[in-house]
Amino acid sequence: MRFFDELRVVALTQGWVGPLATRILSDLGANMVRVERAFTPGGNYGNRTLFPPRNDITGEVWNRNIYFTVRNAGTRSAMIDLGQKEGRALVRRLISEADVVVENFMPGVVARLGFDFKELHEQFPHLILLHLSGFGQTGPNAFRPANGMTMEPASGVPTVTGYRGQGPTKTGQTWVDPYSGLHGTAALIAALIHRDRTGEGQIIDVSMQEATLPVLESQFADYQRNGRHQARDGNRRPGTVRGAYPCAGDDDWVAISLRDEAEWQAFCRASGHEAWLDDPRFADAASRSEHHDALDELISAWTRERDKFEVAALLQAAGAPAGPILKADEVIADPHLAARQFFDDLAIGDFGQVPIQRYLPAKFDGAGVPAKGAAPHLGADTDAVLAELGLSETEIEDLHERRVADRASGLQSDPVAREGSQLPFEDYEEMGSVLRIDGDYAPKPL
Repeated sequence: MRFFDELRVVALTQGWVGPLATRILSDLGANMVRVERAFTPGGNYGNRTLFPPRNDITGEVWNRNIYFTVRNAGTRSAMIDLGQKEGRALVRRLISEADVVVENFMPGVVARLGFDFKELHEQFPHLILLHLSGFGQTGPNAFRPANGMTMEPASGVPTVTGYRGQGPTKTGQTWVDPYSGLHGTAALIAALIHRDRTGEGQIIDVSMQEATLPVLESQFADYQRNGRHQARDGNRRPGTVRGAYPCAGDDDWVAISLRDEAEWQAFCRASGHEAWLDDPRFADAASRSEHHDALDELISAWTRERDKFEVAALLQAAGAPAGPILKADEVIADPHLAARQFFDDLAIGDFGQVPIQRYLPAKFDGAGVPAKGAAPHLGADTDAVLAELGLSETEIEDLHERRVADRASGLQSDPVAREGSQLPFEDYEEMGSVLRIDGDYAPKPL
């Protein structure tokens, strides 16, 4: 469903929060031009080389990064040097013909590049301009550096993430970025509706901190009503029986969550432990919470000898909520997701076709929203984008010769490769090109 097939978007984005917002628009049909930096000293091409592909750090790594492909599927890549005045002028022309501009740098960065949103809004009142930043564009913390790891503490989430008697922990995945990106997408769509009605654009300011605060709803309510801070307690919750329990298999687990008496009784009968219904330690919700350690040991002894899928199916059939904890390969191979066509096979460099998750898991009259295409090779659309601005072939070639724009031809992945030599992996680690070396690493087929 390409609802936005006439929408023109310029993306000045990095990381995850910005690309998530723009990829959803792209999936919905938008003509998404991603302005990418060029000629970076040391061969660092931003998010395209954020993580080396497998254990291979040579070759065109900027076109082989799965993270980048997932986040930027269906976009176009224009490689323009924003360090040059002429490059900035080209991007300004591109913005003048766009409907939407999205950026997620620190406040002030795009303004210093010559793209002050207030000025752009005055000159091009039809524009919808979206700022995505850690703490928003205003306020005493606006200019603080921010990323997912630092934004979780700002939201208060780590205060309840972790185990009893231990310190706060980060959630397994940096969820602040995608959650905030979704807020950005929602705000953009609202602004587009407003523009359709009035012709007026908007400057949108989304703070990642503020976007994540609704997640702490129960913690805020508990403090406001009872004056207490909820404690870290792992998977547990007062009055319930829930946790992750080990199963047969290599690091296999099943999640069980029993919220009330009916589900507790269903669990005991389905698992063959009706005697637990008469155990005074488990007589009611309060007693079960008090003796949760003992109960966890009993449940673990039962699940440890069984397949996680079988445990989940048995309990689900009895009305006791449970689910296998899926690993990445199991999610990708999940027949339910396959039936709903959740993954799209997209080409990634020389990896070939790779299943990529959809960013908008909605179905409109039964039709899903697949990715519009693979992520672009670095600079693959530079010439086409410049031609759309009215530049001739001669003018475009002149820009390439003067390195105002580029097609990424002839770039190297690191300074060592440019010198035509190869070093041991340990030397790359010492240089800082890779974080660490895993001696037991073995590439696995996708």
